[in-house]
Amino acid sequence: MQTKIRSAITAGIGMLLFAGCNQNAQPPSASTAAQEAPVFIYDQDEIPGAMPWTSENFLNNPDDFRFAILGDRGGGASPLGTYKRAIEQLNWLRPEFVMSVGDYVEGYTSIPSEMDEQWDEFEAIVDNLEPPFFYVRGNHDINLPLTREAWSERRGPQYYHFRYKDVLFVVLDSEDAERPTPPNMEEDIATYNRLKKEDPQKAMAFIVEWMKTPEAQEAFGHSAKVEFPEEQRAWFKEILANNADVRWTFVFLHEPVWDNPSDSFKEMDQAIQGRDYTFFAGHTHYYDYDLINGHEYITVGSAGAAFVHDGPGNVDHLTWVAMTDDGPEIAGIALKGIFDRNGLDPSMFGAYDRAPMLGPGGEAATEKPGQSLGIASVPNLRDLGGYTTTDGATVTNRLVYRANQLSGITEADMEKLASIGLENAYDLRTAEEREKRPDELPPGVNYVWLDVLADSPQAGPAQLERLMQDPRQANAALGGGKVEEGFRLSYREFVSLPSAQREFSKLYLSLGDEEQLPALFHCTTGKDRTGWAAAALLTLLGVPKDVIVEDYLRSNDYILPAYQNVIDGFISAGGDAEIPRAILGVKKEYLDAAFDEMETKYGSIENYFSVGLGIDADKQAALRDLYLSQQ
Repeated sequence: MQTKIRSAITAGIGMLLFAGCNQNAQPPSASTAAQEAPVFIYDQDEIPGAMPWTSENFLNNPDDFRFAILGDRGGGASPLGTYKRAIEQLNWLRPEFVMSVGDYVEGYTSIPSEMDEQWDEFEAIVDNLEPPFFYVRGNHDINLPLTREAWSERRGPQYYHFRYKDVLFVVLDSEDAERPTPPNMEEDIATYNRLKKEDPQKAMAFIVEWMKTPEAQEAFGHSAKVEFPEEQRAWFKEILANNADVRWTFVFLHEPVWDNPSDSFKEMDQAIQGRDYTFFAGHTHYYDYDLINGHEYITVGSAGAAFVHDGPGNVDHLTWVAMTDDGPEIAGIALKGIFDRNGLDPSMFGAYDRAPMLGPGGEAATEKPGQSLGIASVPNLRDLGGYTTTDGATVTNRLVYRANQLSGITEADMEKLASIGLENAYDLRTAEEREKRPDELPPGVNYVWLDVLADSPQAGPAQLERLMQDPRQANAALGGGKVEEGFRLSYREFVSLPSAQREFSKLYLSLGDEEQLPALFHCTTGKDRTGWAAAALLTLLGVPKDVIVEDYLRSNDYILPAYQNVIDGFISAGGDAEIPRAILGVKKEYLDAAFDEMETKYGSIENYFSVGLGIDADKQAALRDLYLSQQ
């Protein structure tokens, strides 16, 4: 027999109505809601003692609250917009407020316009955050007289405190005391700022060597003893004394001073003993956890700043703190694990999957080669630089990029594309492809059309797209390995087709002209014509073949997720699942066919360039000189 079962849940407020009964019941008024326990109402056959829940206690204590903490951005800030993404994700998660640990800008400048530009950029990002954001002074924010002045004008106090729900929040200034100024610092910083614009990789190498000097280590090193002036120490003790009744104390500062504590910090640390507390810092761009005398001292990791160590602490993340009666529950949330209700955005991984910019010994390194730049509208946009050749040279970053089609680009993504500073964009598509989806480019970028498949009787990409509209016809025409066979033939055409030879020759000759750079070349998905163009250039430069194949196959990471809806629709309409994956993705056998054609007809990459493309040995040497730098 159907029976109405009601159970009062004593730990909440309001009325919960579950589908299946009493749909017209009205919630209690505001005046009575706080006095009434919520009620589950549902229909079922009564089973004594059985309930479809695990507890009658909701986690809705009105004294509980949640806040987030973001780590460093300044100090080799990722060009991929990691911090901006973090702000967007925090709006989805909706903490009550957001704390931070300093280093928002690069700083280290004595030019007012540069300082204003840096702060304007950062504050424009934070302006998009809906919860309140609390600042902490970092060394990048206040390292020179001008930057200290900028902080004072824009942010005001060096240290401050507030209370929220009987919890004390104290923000200290680990940069308060003056530190010794390394000799020639102004000149060295000017050199660093110049290199940041000209060649960020060289800038990082320069600053690493500079940071190795004893003078710089004493002033700015991660192990430097940080002193706290008497005025700040006295203020800290007074704040603690005036807030002795709080249930917890959180302390925020930039540098993890407990790693190598100065006497002045020991004095402050002693003052906080006898109460419940947690410290948070940043500075190292690496997550670290210390339990000292039963208390937690946490160094949060990066939110876009350069990774400067090796290990599992290299993670772009936010720290999530849930304050309860029993103390804080603390969790780290990797930024790449957060997405909105629209689903996973595959382009985001380019922003978060980052290698250390500096190796464990302090040697210069770069963002991991071959990663997407993280521009959602152009998910397969990647820098060809960063790879190491067989003789130890490095392909220079930010000279030439490979991409998928440049159409349907959002306004925000167009701004990101413009930031690359392109001179030329080379379109390798057919006339039908470009007419259907014409390129959209930032102002001032020169458009060049190079129809690689003009002489092909198949003009494969357009025909394949039409076949994909009819899954059953596609099964008959493309199933059973026919797709793979067709792509192998197409890749051979990339080498031997007269139009391909003509257009690829134009491409490489233009890429050999320094005044035409930075440049970008693309087709539709950025994997086939673009894939061979990239593979041939990297081969000429001396990058090992296994590395080239890895770069080529990486298109699968960015293109297949972007077309997942197309793939799912094709399959649900009766299409063979292997067909869209073979068309929209890449396989090693495709690239192998092009290399085989090149080696069979020309014997070597040098002969392919000289005989097939008309690019002689001197011009090949010029390409190598332009794109390669010795370590």
